[in-house]
Amino acid sequence: MTLIEVLIALAITGLTLAGIISGYIYCMTSNVKAELMQAAHAKALERIEQTRSAVWAPNRTPPQDDLVVTNFPNLSVTLDMPGDATNGTQATIVTTIASISDNPPLRSVHVDCIWNFQGGEWVTNSIETVRASDQ
Repeated sequence: MTLIEVLIALAITGLTLAGIISGYIYCMTSNVKAELMQAAHAKALERIEQTRSAVWAPNRTPPQDDLVVTNFPNLSVTLDMPGDATNGTQATIVTTIASISDNPPLRSVHVDCIWNFQGGEWVTNSIETVRASDQ
């Protein structure tokens, strides 16, 4: 066995290990991002449920309308991951409510959960629904 053969074998081994390590790092980063996306989706869905439970009864006497954007201000939340001892990732919940029609009374409810992934990429999880008035 010559010195050149040993060096070539070491180079091949080094490239193989570098590929395995970079693949592992990529998988772990993707896993963390997927868990944060799931947590952000849950927070946005929680806000959608809050808007669904708000009273909006324009046909009652007197009319009652709790489905307005001032009742759902921007909210700072923490996206926690199971088994993570860090402080979590900060996110902002933004709610937009817009009237679609008056007859029948319909409103659009749009919720964004905006967060930053590892100090670089900004990610937005969005949920939108249409809400009818209470009877």
